[in-house]
Amino acid sequence: MNAPQSPVVHLVDDDEAVRDSLALLIGTIGLRVQPWAQPQAFLDGFDRHAVGAIVMDVRMPGIGGLAVLQQLVAQGVDLPVIML
Repeated sequence: MNAPQSPVVHLVDDDEAVRDSLALLIGTIGLRVQPWAQPQAFLDGFDRHAVGAIVMDVRMPGIGGLAVLQQLVAQGVDLPVIML
C-alpha cells in the first residue's frame, strides 16, 4: 500500500521574488510547495489528482490567472484556489 503524500501548494506567479517569499512562508508550516513561473507550464504539468491547493497571481504575461482558473474549472479540477 502506498503512503499518502502530503498536500502540495502550487504557486503560480511570474514574479520570482513573490514565488520565493510565498514558498518560504508556506514551507514553514510543513507543506510541500511547487513553484511555477509560467501559467501554461502549470496547466500542462501539474498533477490534477494530487491533494493540495493553488495560489495564483491574477495578472501574468500571456494567460492571466482568471483565464487559468476558467480552464481548471472546465477540466473539473476542484482544488482550492487563492488568487493574488
